[in-house]
Amino acid sequence: MQEYLSNTENRTWQAFKLGDRKAFEKLLNQYYPVLLNYGQRLIRDNDFAQDCLQDFFIDLWNHRENLDTPQSIKAYLFSSYRRALFKEKTRNFWNRNVIELNEEYEIEVQFNIETYLINNEIEHETLLKLKYYLSTLSKRQREAVYLRFNQELEYEEISQIMSINHHSAINLVYEALKLLRKNWVMSFIICLITIQ
Repeated sequence: MQEYLSNTENRTWQAFKLGDRKAFEKLLNQYYPVLLNYGQRLIRDNDFAQDCLQDFFIDLWNHRENLDTPQSIKAYLFSSYRRALFKEKTRNFWNRNVIELNEEYEIEVQFNIETYLINNEIEHETLLKLKYYLSTLSKRQREAVYLRFNQELEYEEISQIMSINHHSAINLVYEALKLLRKNWVMSFIICLITIQ
């Protein structure tokens, strides 16, 4: 279920809409890094993603008075930035180094491997298998998994960001996890067979 803004978030958003630079700075500090990370995963061109994000925040500031109050600031910013990336890509045909941003876009789901290794004492080979299995997911499944688990967004927010319905967002994550689980179990069984 989608959550409504907390009182603090609502006050920050309302202050931002009224032109409070400190509120805008708070939004920048909180969301710029995660949005940049998301954009870089979508298009794999760090400079382009950063330029688009800077333009996005400038436009956000310039149009702040006309903005509605979203139920989720994070989901609103993710979906708006995603649209801005698509729009900027189609406007900039001269930029041949940017990977095509359409339904075949790339997104790389990465986990904090060092923390994962320390916390769970998993062997390097197992992590390589996990990374491989993640790469077997469709691009949209990888994006949905990234938004759900790395960004901890609700399905309603994922559906808003990816411009799909709520049920499709659930299905993307469910099918991705089902595939990962299946491959992981098969890998475990093969490992047991080879040990004997």
